Amino acid sequence: MNQVQIAQRNIKFYIYIKTIAKRVFLPLTAIYFIDTAGFTIRDIGLLSAFFSLVQLLVEIPTGYFADRIGRVASIRVSGLLAALSTTIYVFIHDKTGIYVGVMFEALAYSFLGGAGEALVHDSLVVQKRIGEYTKVMSRAMSISLIGNAILVTLVPMTYKYNPAYPFGIATFFYLVLFFLTFFMHDVARSNRVTKIKIPNFKLITGKRNILLFGLTFGIITALFTAPADMINIALKEYGIRVDLIGWIYGIASIVGASIGPFIHYLRKINLFSYLLLDLSTLLGVFFAAYTQNGYLLALAMIVSISFWRYRRIIYQDYLLIKYPTQYKATLISTMNNLEQLNSIWLPLMITSSIYFTNTWVGLGLMGLFGLCVAPVYVYATLKFFKEKPTLATDPVSVV
Repeated sequence: MNQVQIAQRNIKFYIYIKTIAKRVFLPLTAIYFIDTAGFTIRDIGLLSAFFSLVQLLVEIPTGYFADRIGRVASIRVSGLLAALSTTIYVFIHDKTGIYVGVMFEALAYSFLGGAGEALVHDSLVVQKRIGEYTKVMSRAMSISLIGNAILVTLVPMTYKYNPAYPFGIATFFYLVLFFLTFFMHDVARSNRVTKIKIPNFKLITGKRNILLFGLTFGIITALFTAPADMINIALKEYGIRVDLIGWIYGIASIVGASIGPFIHYLRKINLFSYLLLDLSTLLGVFFAAYTQNGYLLALAMIVSISFWRYRRIIYQDYLLIKYPTQYKATLISTMNNLEQLNSIWLPLMITSSIYFTNTWVGLGLMGLFGLCVAPVYVYATLKFFKEKPTLATDPVSVV
């Protein structure tokens, strides 16, 4: 099998990986930990912060692992660690065990994050289709969401029979993911060696646009994911049955699959318009939560989740064009780290807001916070992507 055929096969199997790598138990984690391990709302916030802290520490090293050892090897490690984490959730129902499971889950998704995208990007380079990155990634996401819609709808419904069933099923799928990696292979990359330099922090701190972009991009991105557990709990409080929450995620996957073939057109609109779309989708969830209307919140979640599946693809494409490098997984992992950094303190802020007020007020305050950050985010992002990469840490420099 030649390199072009290997590249095509990688893209095909990446779709399968995307389908089963999604956490089919995600709508239930907070509820499960509260029901079986005695967690409180504030405990959930600490657990979310711990998850993000682990990812913050390992995201870049795991990205570098994918660049140096192999993209496929990184995905393979991810599958094993994810299966270990959900196995722990099934059999260990105390706080220590849950923290250990969350640690392995965070490690698993750090090994996966960046590696898959880099493998697809490498494969497109081999096929001389690099200009189709956004289109191919959107298509992969769209197809994978069809399968995920079925899984995330049906799997949570087993919760009423036994709360551990969704996590046992997830273990099986993670092992399937591990098996599928043996049909994928890294493709040959350029002989150029990219120089990785020690960051020049003095130069970085002198670049206001980089600092503002890094800070605000991380906050906005984290606001998409950090409140997820609290929003699931809010749905329960607003009258949505626990076993039906999975349907919301399933419908979101169907909607996401239907818009996937058109997402690459968003790359053609100007960045300012895309930023407004991004922010409107995010803030709509907090507004809906503030109304205390479970159906409106469910609708806002469907819109947000379906869009969130794709939003990073656009930013990744901008970043990979701005900084062409062999170390693509490391670069994407660095971008992911901006989210993880803010996902440490945001869950604590969210759960504290809810603890001292109530669910709808706490989530409303977080929406107000996001609204205050939004103008700075728009300004910084526009400035960052328009300026030339001139840092000493510039990954395009070669030896």
